[in-house]
Amino acid sequence: MAVIKVVVGSVYGNALDVAEMCSQKLTELQHSVELLRKPEIAQVVIPETEVILICTSTTGQGEIPHNLQSFYEQLQDQLPQMPTVKYGVIALGDSSYDTFAEAGYLMDSLMQQLQAQKIGDNLVIDACETMAPLEEAEPWLLEWVKGL
Repeated sequence: MAVIKVVVGSVYGNALDVAEMCSQKLTELQHSVELLRKPEIAQVVIPETEVILICTSTTGQGEIPHNLQSFYEQLQDQLPQMPTVKYGVIALGDSSYDTFAEAGYLMDSLMQQLQAQKIGDNLVIDACETMAPLEEAEPWLLEWVKGL
């Protein structure tokens, strides 16, 4: 089974709820999972990390949430190449904003720059369309994990 870091960026708690559910499901599937609510590069970019699942909301004018911002900047500054690491992105947002789910797209783009291997498509959860993000995330996760 895989060593998975679940990295979360959350402002009001929805992304954290989704990340916690994902962590629980992945653990039930016998993966080694660590949920990082305030990730630092030293916690994630280590030889043992095989998979990174990024779960983030978007804040302000398309910015990454405060608790994930430092991690994002560390990755940008150091650009650690991760060609053996697989990743996925769950982006939460509100499509009434021009910068809908932008933080998820920014993280995805950065992971591609770092040469990480993307598994599947991003899951984008729109607060205007669903009041139950966990119900949308669980089937995506169960399909996504097949790509590990």
